[in-house]
Amino acid sequence: MKFQPHKSAVLVLALTLFSTFFQLNVLAQTISYEAPDLEQVWTRIDKEAQYEGRELIGVVLEEHHDFFEYASHAVLDNGVDEWRLTLESEAADGLCVYFNDFHIPVGAELYLESPAGQWGTVYSEGPIDFKENNDHGKWASGDIPGEQIVIVYRSNSSVIGRPHLGIMGLGYFVQGVTRGSDPCQVDVMCPEGDSWQCERDGAVRLRVTQNGGIYYCSGSMVNNTNLDCRQLMLSAFHCADAVQDDEWGYFKVRFNYEYLECGGTTSVNSHTRTGVFLLTSSDDSSPQGFNGSDFLLVEVEDPITESWNPFYSGWDVSGVAGNEGVGIHHPSGDRKKISTYTNTLINSSIGAPGSHWKVYWAATQTDHGVTEGGSSGSPIYDENHHIVGTLSSGASACSNGGAGPGTGPYAPDYYGKMSYHWDGNNPIPEQDKLKYFLDPNSTGVEYLHGSYVGEGAQPCGGFGACDETEVSGQILETFGWDISPNPASNSALITMPNGAPLLEVRIYDASGRIVESNIPGDVEFFNLDLSNLNVGLHYITVRTIGGASSTQKLLVY
Repeated sequence: MKFQPHKSAVLVLALTLFSTFFQLNVLAQTISYEAPDLEQVWTRIDKEAQYEGRELIGVVLEEHHDFFEYASHAVLDNGVDEWRLTLESEAADGLCVYFNDFHIPVGAELYLESPAGQWGTVYSEGPIDFKENNDHGKWASGDIPGEQIVIVYRSNSSVIGRPHLGIMGLGYFVQGVTRGSDPCQVDVMCPEGDSWQCERDGAVRLRVTQNGGIYYCSGSMVNNTNLDCRQLMLSAFHCADAVQDDEWGYFKVRFNYEYLECGGTTSVNSHTRTGVFLLTSSDDSSPQGFNGSDFLLVEVEDPITESWNPFYSGWDVSGVAGNEGVGIHHPSGDRKKISTYTNTLINSSIGAPGSHWKVYWAATQTDHGVTEGGSSGSPIYDENHHIVGTLSSGASACSNGGAGPGTGPYAPDYYGKMSYHWDGNNPIPEQDKLKYFLDPNSTGVEYLHGSYVGEGAQPCGGFGACDETEVSGQILETFGWDISPNPASNSALITMPNGAPLLEVRIYDASGRIVESNIPGDVEFFNLDLSNLNVGLHYITVRTIGGASSTQKLLVY
C-alpha cells in the first residue's frame, strides 16, 4: 500500500521548508547599488588628472539606509547578537561604506569584510568600536576589494545604549584597490630608506571625499615649536580644494601603510583615523591650477595611539635648497615608497614666482623611484632630514614611452616650498600663514627637528633619531649588538653579532641632526672615535651588510 502522509504533516513540512528558505534569505540580506557609468567616470579621471592634478579613484553612490532596518539578525552560540548586511555594486574594484549617523555603544563592535570564499583570504576591517564616535556622527570605512562588502555588528546583553548606523552611501572604487603603483617605485624598506625610518613613520596616506569623488593623496605629520604632539598633518591644497564643511569628517588618514620588506610581499598592520579639522591652506586654486605654493594643514580629529609610533617630522623654512634627500609618498595609494635626489633643488615658479622647488630623481640601488597620482602632498626632505616642500605637480613616471631624454623617470617634479608656505605671498590673510600654526609662540626659528611621542623630558622630546628601527619585521637589538663603555668619553667599541657584519655607523646629536658618518665596511668590531663630539646625549645608528639598521643612545661626557 502506498504511503499517504497526513495533511497536518504536509503542512508542517511546508512550513519548515518555508521557514528554512526565509531564514536563508534573511541571513543573506543584500542591498544592491546601481553601478555608475564607467565611461563617464574614466573621462572624469583623465580630465581631473590633466587639469587639476588629482587622482580620482572612485565615486560616492549616495543612497540612504538604516542598517538595522535591513540587516539580518542572529544569536550566536556564545549568546552574542549579530546583525549582517551586504552592500554590492557590479564591476567595482572595491567598495567602502559612508555613515552619516554613526554611534557605537561601549562594548559593541563593528566589522566590514569581504564575503567568505570571494578571495583567497577574507579582507576585514575591525573591530571598530566607540572610539570612532564623534559629535558630527560621520564615519567612513576602509576599502574592501571586490563587488561586495559585508557589514557585521555584534553586541551582547551587557551593552548599554542604542547604536546608530545610518548609511549615507557606498564608495565605489574603479581603481587603486587591487592594483598597486608602477614597477619602478622603491619600497621604503629597501636600502634607500635605511636612514629615513623616522620620517617613514611620519608619512601618511590620505583618502579625500569631495564633489562626489574619492581621491588618494599623501601627507606627513609635522612638529611644531611647542613640541606638544599636536596632531598636525601637512599636505597639498589641490588634494582637498573642494571639500565642503560637512565632508572633513570623512577625511581618512592612514598610518604605517608599508611593506615589511624590500620588494613587498607582507604588509604591516596599518592604522587609520577618520575625520580632520581644517586649520589653514594656501587657498590658491584657480581655473589655471594653483597660483601660490599649494599647501594644506589639518589636525587629525581623534587621538593617535602612541603604539602606532607616529613621528612628527621636522622642517626647514629658511628657503635654502636641499642638496640631496628623498621624497616619501604613497603613489596610486600604494604602500609607502621612497624617491631619491642627489642634485641641489632648483628654484621654480610654476605657482607664484619662487614658490616651488624643481627636483630630478636619481636611479638608486633598487630602482629609479619617481612619483605618481596619489603622491601629491607628500614631503620632500633635505640632507638634514627636514621637510623643505610638499608635492604639487610633476611629470616623472616609471616609463617614458620612448619619448626621449627629459621624460619618464628623468622628468621633473615640483614641490611647494616650506618657506613660501611659511610667510610667502599666498592669497590668504596674514594670520592664515603656516608660521602661525607651526610656530605659535613666534620663536622665529627657521628649522625644527622631528619628534616621536614620549621621548625625553619634553612631551615630544625634540629628538629626531629612532630608538629602534624595524627592518624586515625584525629589530637588530634582538641579536645583541653593543656599544661600550656607555657613557663614554674619547672612544667606544661597537660589537656586532655573529652573521651581521657592520657596514656603516652614523652619529646623530640629541636633536636628531647627523654629525658624523663612518663606513668601516664588513667588520664585527669597530672603535668609534668620540673625541670631536660635544658632551651630551647622542644616537648611534649602525647598518649591516644585509641592510638592517638600528639605533641606540650614547652619553658622551
